[in-house]
Amino acid sequence: MEDNAIKVGDFVIVQRQGYTKLHKLKEHGTLSLGSFNMEMDNIVGEKYSDTFQMKNYPGSKKLFTLEKVDEIPSVLSINIEKSGADNRNITDDGQSQNLTTEEIAKLKSEELNSNNIVGKLITNSRTFNEKTEYSQEKYMKKKEKKYFEYVQIRRPTIRLLATMFYRQDPTKTLGIRSDDLSQIITYSNVQAQGTHLLYDSGTSGLLPAALLNQIGAQNPAHLVHVHPGNECQKSAIVAMNFPQEQLARCINVNLYSVLRCFYQNKDAYNSEPQCKKIKLDDSAPKKPGWQIENEKACRLLEVGVDSLVVAAKEHPVSIVDQLVRFLKGGRYLVVFSATREPLQDLYNHLKERLDFIYIRIVSNFMRSYQVLPDRTHPEVNMTSGGYVLTGFKLVS
Repeated sequence: MEDNAIKVGDFVIVQRQGYTKLHKLKEHGTLSLGSFNMEMDNIVGEKYSDTFQMKNYPGSKKLFTLEKVDEIPSVLSINIEKSGADNRNITDDGQSQNLTTEEIAKLKSEELNSNNIVGKLITNSRTFNEKTEYSQEKYMKKKEKKYFEYVQIRRPTIRLLATMFYRQDPTKTLGIRSDDLSQIITYSNVQAQGTHLLYDSGTSGLLPAALLNQIGAQNPAHLVHVHPGNECQKSAIVAMNFPQEQLARCINVNLYSVLRCFYQNKDAYNSEPQCKKIKLDDSAPKKPGWQIENEKACRLLEVGVDSLVVAAKEHPVSIVDQLVRFLKGGRYLVVFSATREPLQDLYNHLKERLDFIYIRIVSNFMRSYQVLPDRTHPEVNMTSGGYVLTGFKLVS
């Protein structure tokens, strides 16, 4: 059974309402979340998904400590005396609130309690009772969001990381949304056996983490993660807290380096690695780590891979040409692009070959809805996903 206790050294996702932030838990560490600085020691030993309330830290007005709670009260439970019929007579002149900025800051520093603060803001508002019921509810939710003092500690998952990275900056993951990611995993048919090949040129480690998570732990499957630079991006891989055994089956290699090794250094990687013997005088030079990884990858590529996934900033035709030879027959090629035109070129290129059939380009559009009484509609701000090309390689 998976350990559900939070430990020092773990990566955790701290969620405050709809906002999430990835944080590595350190001993006596703090976290900055918006305008709040939180001391994180109190969550060590607690369970994931627990909820904590921010409390004023003794002797400090800017630092907060966390205290575990069982439930979160809602500001909507505040008793409203009356509401207006419409807002036509309300003028936004900045003079409706009797409390000054200094007085509101003092309320926050004395005891951070969103219900109390919102209640005092309502009491001292000259126009609140003239607002419609809908406007009052909207006002309370807006103020609650500003002073909300509860956070939830969540275990990192692929879905949470995909949503968080996309919200922060879509370019960090090549524009891959959670629905795009699910389509890539489904079409590639990544399983807990065989060898899977991935070319990734900049998804912050999200795509290799997703495939490695799909492969799972304690099985013989391998992931060959090919990248264009000297070091691969691995933020999401590290955040997932994978066991060492699972991480060891993800082989990270440079594209040009591994291809050079495959075509020009067959004798090195085809020979079985010899068992190390204890020698008093061992003057033989040791192979660098990148060379050992290249040779491991070449031995797996020599046998062939069971899926090929490409997510590239570059034009994908030449990359697919170099890597598709390692794909076994009866397996799928999956290529993601944020724009359609590069995949159209690849589509025409694969059509000229005789070993690919069922080539398709699909686009996903996941529409999120706001579901409220009399106010159910698609969310105002929405973005469309990228494009996925799939092709089935024939057995030669």
